[in-house]
Formats: sequence, C-alpha cells, structure tokens
Amino acid sequence: MSKFWMSLAFVPLAFGGAAAASVAPANAAAAVECEIHATAVSGGLRLESVVYGMPGSSGAYQLTLARSGAGGSSNVSQGGDFEIDGSGQAVVSVTEFNRSHRDNYNVEMTVEDFSGVSYCHQGTLAR
Repeated sequence: MSKFWMSLAFVPLAFGGAAAASVAPANAAAAVECEIHATAVSGGLRLESVVYGMPGSSGAYQLTLARSGAGGSSNVSQGGDFEIDGSGQAVVSVTEFNRSHRDNYNVEMTVEDFSGVSYCHQGTLAR
C-alpha cells in the first residue's frame, strides 16, 4: 500500500477526534457541531463540510484551507450562511483539490449560531 493511501486511511481519525473536541457553551441545549469528511479522489482529495444542529436553526460558517509545499504556500477561505434542514444537518462546503506528494494541508472550521462562535475543527493532512 502506498504512503499516500496509508495516510488517507488516518484522515477520518484525525478529523473525527477534532470534531469531538468542539467547544460549546455548557448551557447550550443543542449546540451546533461540525465535521469535515475527507475522501480520496483520483489525484487528490475531497473535503465535505457538514454542520449539525436543531432543524431550522441557522448561523454562519468559515472554512480555511492552508497549503504549504515545494511549490510555495496558499490559503483558501470560504464561508457563508447555513440553515439546518429537517434531518438535522447542512452540507455547507464541498471542495476538491489535487495533491502533490510533498504538500501539507491544514484545515480549520468555525461556526456561529445563537450561542456564539464555536471553534469546530482543525486537522492537518500530510502526505
């Protein structure tokens, strides 16, 4: 198994642990949570950002992807409003990108809702 595919096998573990460490107020009955699902695609990676909460609740999210590698560095930010659907979730972002074998990526996501701003997710993707 190549190092690339082996490293991708650990991506959900890294992100899952960070999602479980979400910061929420102690008195929030149904605080918004988020996850970033990483999936290998041909030549790259697909990130799907999902916000979970009470149906009908709304807020805003901010996702930042920072890349560093032999070709330099770059930062991509995207954000916007969300509304949780009847199933209790909202897919707020889907991003696909190519990966070089020397690139490292850092992914962070925050959400803002009725309870304030919560730092939801951080993970590093190294190949």
